[in-house]
Amino acid sequence: MPIVQPGWSRDRWPRAQNTTRESKGAFVAANGLSVSDWVMTRLDLLAAWGAMAAPIANWMLANRQARWLMEKTLGIAQGRKLPRIASRSFLRRAATRRLTKPSRRAGQKVLYFVDLYANSFDPLLAEAAVAVMKHNGLNVYVHPDQKSSGMPAIACGALDRAKRLAAHNVSLLAEAVRQGYHVVATEPSAALCLRHEYPRLIDDDDARLVAENSSEAGDFLWNLHTHGNLQLDFKPLNMTLGYHTPCHLRALEVGTPGVCLLGLIPSLQVRDIESGCSGMAGTFGLGHKNFRASLRAGLKLISRLRDPDIQAGVTECSACKTQMEQGTEKPTYHPIALLAAAYGLISK
Repeated sequence: MPIVQPGWSRDRWPRAQNTTRESKGAFVAANGLSVSDWVMTRLDLLAAWGAMAAPIANWMLANRQARWLMEKTLGIAQGRKLPRIASRSFLRRAATRRLTKPSRRAGQKVLYFVDLYANSFDPLLAEAAVAVMKHNGLNVYVHPDQKSSGMPAIACGALDRAKRLAAHNVSLLAEAVRQGYHVVATEPSAALCLRHEYPRLIDDDDARLVAENSSEAGDFLWNLHTHGNLQLDFKPLNMTLGYHTPCHLRALEVGTPGVCLLGLIPSLQVRDIESGCSGMAGTFGLGHKNFRASLRAGLKLISRLRDPDIQAGVTECSACKTQMEQGTEKPTYHPIALLAAAYGLISK
C-alpha cells in the first residue's frame, strides 16, 4: 500500500489509494493471492484459531524452529517480533461485562469499533479505551457481531473479501448510528476504513452514514476537550516519550490529537521523533520478502527512539508499535492507554 507522506491532502490520499486498490484488485482477480498475502488478509481468522490454544500458539511464535517453518510456509519473517495472542479476545471479555448490550441510560453514546489488534493481541488497550470513555460519562457499546476492518485485504488487493467485511460492518454500524451512536476506533487504519475506504468499496447511503459518524479515538476525545467535556483529573506521569505519527492518522487529516491529549497530563513530556513512515506500512513489514526493506525505512525512527533520555515510545498504530519495539527494548504505548493510567484507571 502507498506510504503517506507529510503534507498529503485529503483528496490526494484517495487518488493514490484508489489507483493502488484498483491495480492490485485487478491483478489478484486475474492471478489470485500469493500464500503470504492470503495469510495477511486472514490474520483475524488465524488469531481466532490461535486463541483456542494460546499457550501453544504463543510458544510457536517464540520458537526459532517454528518461526523458520512459518517463514518458509506462510511468508512471515522469522526475525519479526510478533505480539502474543490473547487467550480471551476483547469481544469475549466485553460480553461478560455486558458491554455488548446497548445502553438505555441517558447521555452521549459511542460504539467502540475494536478491530484486530486490540481484540486479539492487546485486549488491555481496548479495556483502557472503554475505561477512559466511561470515565468521561460516555455510554459505551461494543457490538458483538463486528468484524475486523479489512484494511489488510484492501492493501493486498483482495477486494472481494474486503467488500464482504465492509458490507457486514456497515450494516450493523449504520443501524447503531441511527440509534444515536457515534463510532470510535482506537486503530487509525480502522478509522480510515470507516471514513474513506468503506464508501468507496460499497457506494451506498449506509456507508456514507457510517463515514460521517465515525472518528479516531484521540480525535473524538480531543473534541470533547475543546467543548469543555473532558475530565481533567489526571495524575502526573513522570515519563519522557518519543511520539511517532502514523501514516493512516495523517491521511485522516485530524492533526495529532493524541499528542494534544498527552499534553494535558502533568509531568509527562512528549518528544516528536518523526521521520516519515515507520516502514511497516500495514502488513508490508511482516513479510519475509519485505523485512529488510521495512527495517531500512524505519531505521531513523528506531534510532531516535533509542535516545537514552526517552523512556518509551508512543503511537496510535499497532503496526508502527510493532516496528518501534522491533529495534529497541523500550515499550511503545497507545495514547489512550496513557490517558487511562493518568486517570488512575489502569497501571501503565
